Amino acid sequence: MRKVINGYLIFLIGIWSYFIFFYPLETLGNSNYAALAHAVFFSKLPLEWILLYSLIKKKWSVAWVDFIEKYTKLEVFKTAFFSFLLVLCYGLIQLPFNLLWFYITHREGTSHQPLGDWFMEMGLDLMLYWVALSVIIYIGRLIMQKAKRFWWLFLWLISLPIAIFVVYIQPVWIDPLYEDFSEMEQGPIRDEIEGFLVHVGIEDATLLQVNMSEKVTTFNAYVTGIMGNARIVMWDTTLEGMEMAEIMFILAHEIGHYVMHHVYIGVAGYLVLSFFLLFLTAFIYQKIWLQIRNKQEYKGLHDLRVLPILLLIVSVLMTMTQPVSMYVSRQMERSADAYAIQHTENLEPAIEGYLRMARQSKTDIDPVFWVKWMRSSHPSIQERINRIEKEIEKRETKVNTSS
Repeated sequence: MRKVINGYLIFLIGIWSYFIFFYPLETLGNSNYAALAHAVFFSKLPLEWILLYSLIKKKWSVAWVDFIEKYTKLEVFKTAFFSFLLVLCYGLIQLPFNLLWFYITHREGTSHQPLGDWFMEMGLDLMLYWVALSVIIYIGRLIMQKAKRFWWLFLWLISLPIAIFVVYIQPVWIDPLYEDFSEMEQGPIRDEIEGFLVHVGIEDATLLQVNMSEKVTTFNAYVTGIMGNARIVMWDTTLEGMEMAEIMFILAHEIGHYVMHHVYIGVAGYLVLSFFLLFLTAFIYQKIWLQIRNKQEYKGLHDLRVLPILLLIVSVLMTMTQPVSMYVSRQMERSADAYAIQHTENLEPAIEGYLRMARQSKTDIDPVFWVKWMRSSHPSIQERINRIEKEIEKRETKVNTSS
């Protein structure tokens, strides 16, 4: 373990030195905020692996289960208690970096969320994570006990309705736990937006605004939900801090997601990716199990004591496939951009809107390729501006040619 810890410390020194002193940051301000964001992200990346490896190497998972079994033999309680310890440790090892990011965002002025509220949200995150992890582990262990060879396939089949259900209820039950949602206030902006929705033929869309100004100063909007729960959500910071034409372009982008059913495509992509992830996980897990099954402390594939091995495999594979997920997301964002460009006559405000967003969020407008692969769910601001400028030039050329 000493080698692992020393290796991680060397990794931290390298990551922070690179992003502070050598990273080719492209930003519209004079702050290194975006580079620090990259550094925090990559610093946290190996923490889950280190935790799970520690549980395996030091046999802490064996000690945990032995301790839990002194008080209960019921599998549901054993699973819940084990998951609680796991999530608690995960939260604690990430806490220093989360607090560092809390300080950075407040120092840079991108957030003014009170510390108490921030801790409550973090606690809610961990609680929901604990509940989800407990359910998944409990169901997974039952399936592994009954279907030792094809447990991964049965687990995937069960995940289908669960994933759809979660995406369906998220806008109604989960999101409101964090933010205050309301119908968009009456006024010129809403009138303009409703007129545009009628124009593109989706007047049945649910249009909401969310109160984010109590926490952040940045701008955003998004589409969420499926099967009647789909809704377009605008941050109140966006409505209050951007010009009408800029807001309308952002809205057109979100409507692009809506009409092209990107939420459905995202769910389908998740299900396809999870199929291959579970297959690979089961294959690797079986190979490892053949090497350790004779150890007395492990009672079977489904034993809680051996669970960290399974979770470590899943975590590593998910990280390895993250560039694929990010690429698919960027492609959908490009499609939504194309829709917005097609349905916007004057594109100059779109450029101004992107510039305003970049300044306010102090973002890295053109990240290097490997940072983009791991972090960027959207095309870079520079790429989006370049695309709009090409479209403006194309339209001008067309007008000049026709005249």
